[in-house]
Amino acid sequence: MKLHHLGIDVVDLDKSTEYVQSTYQARFLFETTFGEETIRFFQLKEFMLELIDHSVKERLSCHIAWEVDSIDHIFNHISSKDEKKIKGPYQFENGWTSIFLELNEELYVEWVEEPLI
Repeated sequence: MKLHHLGIDVVDLDKSTEYVQSTYQARFLFETTFGEETIRFFQLKEFMLELIDHSVKERLSCHIAWEVDSIDHIFNHISSKDEKKIKGPYQFENGWTSIFLELNEELYVEWVEEPLI
């Protein structure tokens, strides 16, 4: 398992985009939507950063995403007390499959399986 990306909710997606690109020379990778959320991914040297537009959300959250070989393997190792906190699996346009474990309202853990190329 290795770090895939860090995800952060932001209240102004355009302003946050400008900040990470000018301050950290982050390279824009792609934009997607998930439900009503607009999400942008950036490359920052060794890892990706995910900015999630939450301009109307009262509480902002963040998550760490781990790249795994198999989402099924993660499902098989989740404790029964955590099963009810799992959201997903979700399939994204770029082929990624992911699940989320909600630790509390502000913190999530995500596991991402990328398609084999």
